[in-house]
Amino acid sequence: MLLALGLVELGLRTVPPPQGYFTLVPGAEWTLSPTAHALPGIEGESHTRINHFGVRGRMFGDDAKEFRILAVGGSTTLCSALDDSEVWTHLVETGLDTTSDGRHVWVGNVGRDGATTRDHVLHLKYLLPQYPRIDVIVSLIGVNDMTAAVHQGWSYRARPDVTEPAAERAQLAHAFAVFPGLGRDQGRYGDEAVAWYRRTALWQLARRVKQTWEHWRLDSRRVSEERLDRFRRERAAATTWIDSLPPLEAPLAEYRQNLNAMASAASAAGVHLVFVTPPTAWRAGMTRADQRLLWFGPMQGPTGTTRAYFTPDALSRAMQRYNETTLAVCHERHLDCLDAAALIPHDSTTMYDDVHFNERGSQLLARALIAFFRDRAPFR
Repeated sequence: MLLALGLVELGLRTVPPPQGYFTLVPGAEWTLSPTAHALPGIEGESHTRINHFGVRGRMFGDDAKEFRILAVGGSTTLCSALDDSEVWTHLVETGLDTTSDGRHVWVGNVGRDGATTRDHVLHLKYLLPQYPRIDVIVSLIGVNDMTAAVHQGWSYRARPDVTEPAAERAQLAHAFAVFPGLGRDQGRYGDEAVAWYRRTALWQLARRVKQTWEHWRLDSRRVSEERLDRFRRERAAATTWIDSLPPLEAPLAEYRQNLNAMASAASAAGVHLVFVTPPTAWRAGMTRADQRLLWFGPMQGPTGTTRAYFTPDALSRAMQRYNETTLAVCHERHLDCLDAAALIPHDSTTMYDDVHFNERGSQLLARALIAFFRDRAPFR
């Protein structure tokens, strides 16, 4: 058996690694059957299909006849609970339709659950050279950076700049579902040793198979709604509520650094970058009905426990700090920025939980982006 495993390992090492970088597994698709209890504001089955470029959206068309917008972000960009026809990226594509010079508009979606600006720096670095020409990057950002920072509370630990080689290698597995050289994984943060078996081709193959299976599940309703219910119950059972905020200077400095790295990468590639601030449901004086939908905001305790939660008002103030930083970088770098957080209602009429859009929220964001683009070249 050992000999057979050794031969398989040697054989796998002769197979070329995956070609290209993909935030989503190419060719994956899934169907969601949401219930009004767990996902209010979403009706009917939701189908998601990922094309062979690892993009949620149609395939690329002719370069000369297409104006291309690529949406980069986290789960609020991917919107996995919404149907392909309801996600805001598709609505922007159909709403803009064509440019003033007659080119068809293509909008692709490479949102990845849990992705932060550390991941987006790598998304721009590796995806832009890999895809056909991209004209505009739209990046809805800030939520995951903020929640990751407050989760650590007063024990925030700064990480190395993601543009450093070791930190980049460590981040690749978080930024992409599939990428070349998986066998060279150096650990999540680059400061921990990787067990020998994790460096084997067999282990990496098993990990890719597991990732592919998770993305190919046809019906994720039971799993996702069970998780949402569990997270909501944990929040409702919280015994400690925190209304003050930990120091945010260090995480905001890292966030600003990542935004500038994204801006530099887009500029180097000749791509127009648009930052979008995220609307959230957090606010002071939330109704009990709206609070029952929340599950974000735990603070990790010394033993990994998360019984203490930040109040919606505290989370709202923290998100405001991040949005202000985004707007400040836009001003400093002369970037376009859509302050969607100031345009979309912060309640359950637009979101089914803390931050994720329901059908109406997706429509409102799409309308705001369509109006934003129509006031600028090449649509004006």
